Amino acid sequence: MSVLGLDSRPPVAHLVVRQEEEDEYVVGDLASGNFVVVPEVGARLVALFAAGRTVAEAADEVERETGEPVDALDFVEVLVEAGIIRPQSDEGPPPAQARPWSVSRIPARLVRPLFGRVAWTVYVGALVATLAMFVAEPSLLPTYEDTFIFPDVVLSLLITNVTVALLTVVHEAWHAFAGAAVGVRSQLRLERRGIFPVLETDLTGLWALPPERRYGPFLAGMAIDGILLFAAVAPRFAWSRGWLELPPGMVRFLAMVVFSQAVKLAFQTLAYLRTDMYLVMATATGCRNLHEVTRLSLKKWIRRLTPAERTVLRDAHARDLRVSRWYRLLYVAGVIWMVWFAVHFLLPGAKVTLGWAAGVLTGAPFGSVYWWEGIALAAFASLNVLLPLGVVVRNRYRAGKLAT
Repeated sequence: MSVLGLDSRPPVAHLVVRQEEEDEYVVGDLASGNFVVVPEVGARLVALFAAGRTVAEAADEVERETGEPVDALDFVEVLVEAGIIRPQSDEGPPPAQARPWSVSRIPARLVRPLFGRVAWTVYVGALVATLAMFVAEPSLLPTYEDTFIFPDVVLSLLITNVTVALLTVVHEAWHAFAGAAVGVRSQLRLERRGIFPVLETDLTGLWALPPERRYGPFLAGMAIDGILLFAAVAPRFAWSRGWLELPPGMVRFLAMVVFSQAVKLAFQTLAYLRTDMYLVMATATGCRNLHEVTRLSLKKWIRRLTPAERTVLRDAHARDLRVSRWYRLLYVAGVIWMVWFAVHFLLPGAKVTLGWAAGVLTGAPFGSVYWWEGIALAAFASLNVLLPLGVVVRNRYRAGKLAT
C-alpha cells in the first residue's frame, strides 16, 4: 500500500532535470528510461523535494514564490504513474528494474574514440566510397538472389539468417557503445517495425541530454553498417576489376552481406517506421509525438478517429502539427517503399523457398532427411510472418497487464 501523502518526501535524488525550452523541462530516471515533460513549476518542485521538503512544504514554497496555488501531490502522483519515482510501500521491496544490456556498461573512455571526429570522418568516407563503387560497377548492386549462396537452399538460408542476425547485433551494439560514450545505459529488446521484426536498443535516456548529444548514438548503427557494407563491397569491386582473386563461395557470401547491409541502411531511412532517422528528425525538429500525430492526421482521411485519438490531435503540440504537414509525404513514401520491397524481395524469396519446400515434402519419403529439410524451409519462410505477429500479440498482452 502506498504511503504517499502531503507529509511524505518523494525520492527524487536519482532524477535528472534538463530545460528543453523556455518553460519546458524534461524530468526522468536514466536507469528506467522513463521521462516526462513538465513546466517550470514542476522542475522547481523536484528541486525542493531533492532539498528535503515534504510535498506540503514544497507546495507552500512554490505558492509563496509564484503567488499561485499548486497541487504538488497531484504532480508527484503523475511522476509515480509515469514510473519515474516509486512511493514508499509496506508491501516489500520495489520491483526490480530491467537490467541494462551488458555492452552498455562499458566505461565511456573506452568507447568515446569510436565516435570522435576522426571516427565519423571514416564512417562517412566509407559510405561515399561504397556509393562510388556502385556507380562504377552497377553489377555489384544487391538482388534477392544474393541470399541464396549455395544450391542447397536450407544451407543458404541457415548461413544467411545467422549472418544477418550477427550483423544486426553489431548494429545494435554500436548504438549501445555510443550511448555508453555519453553516459547512457541501454536495453536490448525485440520489437516490430511495419512487417519487419527488429532488435532495438532502447536509448530512452538520451532524451535527458541536450539535442546535439543525441545525434551520435542515434546514427551509430548506420555508421557501423556503412563500414560493414564497404568491407563487403570493396573486395568484390577489386575482384570484378581483376585486381584480386576470390573463391566463388566467398564472392557469393560477400554479395549476401552487401544485400543485408544495403537493405538495413535503406530500412533506417524509413522514418515513418520510427527508425534511426526518425529519431534524428524528431530531435532536429524538436517534436514530441511526430509519429502519432502524423499517423492520426492521415488516418482521419480514411476512417473515423476514436475519441482518444481525437484528443491526441486536439492536444498535439503546434510544432508537431506543423512538421506533420510535410512529414506526411515521407510517411506515405515509406509505406510505398515497404510494399515495393515486399513485392520485389520478400515475396520472390518466399516463393522460391516455399516452392522448394513443397517439392521436397511431396517428393521425399516421410521422416527422411530431405523431408525434414522441407520442414525447415517452410519454417524459415513462415518465420517472417509469425515473428512480427508474435511481437504484436506480446505488446498488446503487456499493454493489457499495465492497464489492469
